[in-house]
Amino acid sequence: MFPSKNAVWLLLALLTCWSSAQSFPSITEVDLLFPRNDTYAPTVFMPVVFAIQNPTVALTYLDLALEWTLLQLINGKAVVGTGSIAKYLFTPSVTGPSYYEYSSLYNLTTLEGTWSLSWTVSSINCTQFPISNSSTFGYIQRNTVIFTTKNGAQATDLVAATADDICASAESFTFNVTGIEKKPVGSGNSVTTCGVVASMSPAPSPNPCAAQLNATGASSISAALMASACSLPSSLISCPAKSAGRIQAQLGGLMWVVATFGWLLYTIVG
Repeated sequence: MFPSKNAVWLLLALLTCWSSAQSFPSITEVDLLFPRNDTYAPTVFMPVVFAIQNPTVALTYLDLALEWTLLQLINGKAVVGTGSIAKYLFTPSVTGPSYYEYSSLYNLTTLEGTWSLSWTVSSINCTQFPISNSSTFGYIQRNTVIFTTKNGAQATDLVAATADDICASAESFTFNVTGIEKKPVGSGNSVTTCGVVASMSPAPSPNPCAAQLNATGASSISAALMASACSLPSSLISCPAKSAGRIQAQLGGLMWVVATFGWLLYTIVG
């Protein structure tokens, strides 16, 4: 079920209260777990899976946001899909060390081809304050993964993609948050609490293996992607009539928009 904004803000408020006991320095990390630089069978919903380690610090003090752009590497690298997620849509895990955000490249990778998935992580830290209401701010980091779809290749497998022998090669960005401060926002009396980041370069060494997916987590993601596809007015997959009807009745047009253009949210407690 798609969480309401009030529920998400309540979770963030609870995290803020809990974080008063947070110790610093504290390392937080964003990993692209899937897809990898590999070859997969064409599929209706190629998953895009991120892990956020130490989510309390990452989401409360760094205002993380994620964006991606998919390019097909033919015909002048035409853009075939984009997606993004804002902080207020995150549903962080209060008890788990890692939290997973994911979406689907729905109906984009059904044919053979070579693809470039460019992704960015934007963040805010205390060095960027004070700011005015018209200022553009945020520290943006970018990376790109190239993957191929080919008939007869391996099916998508989230557990295999984070296995012991390959998990360390995942693309990652890390932050060393050494503390928090209150900073003014704009020209009024408003203040915000932000994270003090030791240095963006060099950043701490990543540890994506700490965010490995087990079979339960992978199944949950796959089930949510299928449920989203089944909620579409004209799904491209075979769906159980009862499940599809129930999901569509619950989410209606909103889920159609989210599944097609936005992000699917599901928290997996690590």
